[in-house]
Amino acid sequence: MQTPQEEEAHDNTLPPAELDSAALTITDTCLTEARLLVAFNLNGDSHYVSTVLSAPEQEIGTVILKVPAPYRVMTALQAEDWPATEQCSRLPDVMGTWRWNELLYRTLVSLAPADCHCGVVVDILRHHELFVYYDDRGILNSVPIEHKPDSVRTVESFDCDELLTRMGQVLRELLAESGDPDRSVVFETGDSAAWGYPLVYADGSNGTVLPMQYNQTAPGGFATSGIVQTTRTVSHAITGQVHSFVAHPLSSLTRLFTLLGTTVADVLYPTPLLILQGTPIPPLNTGPGMDLQEWELELDRMTGTTASKGKLVFHVDGKKFFPRLVDLINQAQQSVFLRLYIFDNDDYATWFADFLKQRSEAVDIRVIIDGLGTIGASAATPETLPEDHSAPMSIKHYLQADSRVKVHMLNNPWFTGDHTKSIIIDKKVAFIGGMNIGREYRYNWHDLMTEVEGPVVNDILYEFEKTWTTGSFMGGVRTLFWQKKPPEHVDDGENYPVRVLYTKPGKSQILHAQVKAIRQARHQILLENAYLTSDRIIYELARARRRGVDVRVIIPYEIDYNIINRSNIIAANAMLKNGVRVYIYPGMSHVKAAIYDGWACLGSANFDNLSLRINKELNLATSATDAVNALKEQVFLPDMERSVELTEPLPDNWLDHLAELLADSM
Repeated sequence: MQTPQEEEAHDNTLPPAELDSAALTITDTCLTEARLLVAFNLNGDSHYVSTVLSAPEQEIGTVILKVPAPYRVMTALQAEDWPATEQCSRLPDVMGTWRWNELLYRTLVSLAPADCHCGVVVDILRHHELFVYYDDRGILNSVPIEHKPDSVRTVESFDCDELLTRMGQVLRELLAESGDPDRSVVFETGDSAAWGYPLVYADGSNGTVLPMQYNQTAPGGFATSGIVQTTRTVSHAITGQVHSFVAHPLSSLTRLFTLLGTTVADVLYPTPLLILQGTPIPPLNTGPGMDLQEWELELDRMTGTTASKGKLVFHVDGKKFFPRLVDLINQAQQSVFLRLYIFDNDDYATWFADFLKQRSEAVDIRVIIDGLGTIGASAATPETLPEDHSAPMSIKHYLQADSRVKVHMLNNPWFTGDHTKSIIIDKKVAFIGGMNIGREYRYNWHDLMTEVEGPVVNDILYEFEKTWTTGSFMGGVRTLFWQKKPPEHVDDGENYPVRVLYTKPGKSQILHAQVKAIRQARHQILLENAYLTSDRIIYELARARRRGVDVRVIIPYEIDYNIINRSNIIAANAMLKNGVRVYIYPGMSHVKAAIYDGWACLGSANFDNLSLRINKELNLATSATDAVNALKEQVFLPDMERSVELTEPLPDNWLDHLAELLADSM
């Protein structure tokens, strides 16, 4: 029996779903060895559905990866396909909407900290983000994350998988109250939304909780939208050439010569990876790594600059990064500057755009987006995008409509781009890494953003302001007379050395620094990147292993470009044959990070020719022990644990080799 206070708290914690307990009523259930079948009445009609309960698998060669999936899709059955009772191994019990809401409420109670000054972010099935906390009256509250009280601190963020895991633990307590904690049940949730989750299967014996989604035909209009976005991409690419050359003739020509020069060099001087495979692979070195003090001096000589100072905090995955970002934007007093490769137009991106528009009434919000990156991304559809989402055709226009948000969409001279991802709050705190604004980065992909404080933020700010000026009206002329000087580095005594490395036309600091680091390494190299197409990098990694260095590379099973998927097969086999330990990460990892004997380099740059020699990129680098150890413990060790290590080459064919040749130019 609930107390009145508990009833009030319960009402405050329900997610914004469309609840109608009379809409769907389960009439029968059946659990076979592999499938769950449910019969139900909906609006007077009988329906029969089936779903596979086992986790989906990804197979690449002899490697099989279990892929976490927070929900299952229901497939319609005909009445005559319903199995006989003797074919069912179990007949799960049915629990109604009230019991489902009770399970959700108890789960949120178990997640919320008792301290009224602390709260947690909870991802509800990748559709709603709630901030859950107790107020000073001891009542549990949940609000949309953008309405989080400033006086309450975020202490943890739970993604959908973690929510369902905790719900499975609470489930046994709920089932024990009715006699059997190990039984299986099907909940009616009351969710009648077109693409909602009306049923949830739960098994008390193993703590499984699986929401089940309708499998309906997608509404019309998507094909037309895709055609329009493709047309916009082509139009932007063509007109951008003219605009770039007129506004920035010198910069445009520099990019052209850089592009041509790298292409010619790759053709004339291919990397001879195969010649290494004829020599034995030596045992691992047992001595120390490279001298980091001498290495930092070498970087000073290579870049012509000295390291700045700062402090780094790593935010792994969207569940950690985006709640922190939203919190800081809510607290911003003066400005929010975003420089992104992609600002998508999916449901999360449009929610985030609305959030920025609302905040633009109080603070200066400026957004720089790459033209081809953003328009191209808007033509694609994330796998988990709600089917009823109506995407704006232009995110630039959407951001600017009825708001004070200022937006510059950059041109793409010679189809090159600005792949940088930097966000600066009040010119004091910055974020650098691999995440753009979109559903994939918030919910679907494994990724990394680094929070930065200290004088090094001034370096990042300087690059933003210079890019903003260049992208403004008459930017080319204004840049010639722009007298702003690079910031001086002032050490407050609490920071450690952090330097910014760039890829710009004619300046490949990120490439040269990492190639030199691979050559200098004596003990261990850890590297994680989805786009490992640079033959030069692969060659240097193979050479390092043949010097006795412990080289470990993590690449994802699933990549957003099929040509890179195929190319990575060839790269993985080449590294494996040269003694490099290769790990296949389940799903998509967008992390871009490496550690070379205690020196870390991470940011927006991939290990492909575009990132290393052509596009604009920004990475951070440090040899500070605490920061490097944190990166290893928070990213590399967990990712290797979750991955499957290759023990034999992957099967390949001529298409994979062709893809590798094409990817070399990307």
